[in-house]
Amino acid sequence: MGGRRGLGPRRGWRRAAGSTDLGKWFRSEDYTVHVRLNDYLDIICPHYEDDTVAAAAMERYTLYLVEREQYQLCQPQSRDQVRWQCNQPSARHGPEKLSEKFQRFTPFTLGKEFKEGHSYYYISKPIHHQEDQCLRLKVIVSGKITPSPQAHVNPQEKRLPADDPEVQVLHSIGHSAAPRLFPLAWAVLLLPFLLLQTP
Repeated sequence: MGGRRGLGPRRGWRRAAGSTDLGKWFRSEDYTVHVRLNDYLDIICPHYEDDTVAAAAMERYTLYLVEREQYQLCQPQSRDQVRWQCNQPSARHGPEKLSEKFQRFTPFTLGKEFKEGHSYYYISKPIHHQEDQCLRLKVIVSGKITPSPQAHVNPQEKRLPADDPEVQVLHSIGHSAAPRLFPLAWAVLLLPFLLLQTP
């Protein structure tokens, strides 16, 4: 389309799961994105930089976060499922960017909380032409990446040097760390008391 700008996938410094032109991701029937907790998913709305496309022909979408059955039917159940609207296709500041943070807890009333190992379903429908093609996106929140346990662990690797009779190590001898007074020093300290005691 003339004048329409779309941004391709990218990863940002905040470990964005991706960023894309809305239509490119959603038009594939089974497009799935894998994210981890605290990742962001950025969606770039359609944007038109010049007047070659009539305002009525510019793409505008409502994006919904729905249950699996509604995703398959491409039919949201209520307005409460609306996540965003792409409704400023010719904004002067450039394309709208919508961000979803996949977090376990949210301080916001309208925020969404996500869980590891769960799938989440987004659909998008054109604002003015509800009968048009449905756009779909499935997001899977992957679990933590943990290293696989080693099958054979060499017991020698876990030993401390003090356990090895071949290695010389310093051993504690159980004395106080306080400085010691020599017998001569004791005599010097006790001498005044001894002199006072004698008649």
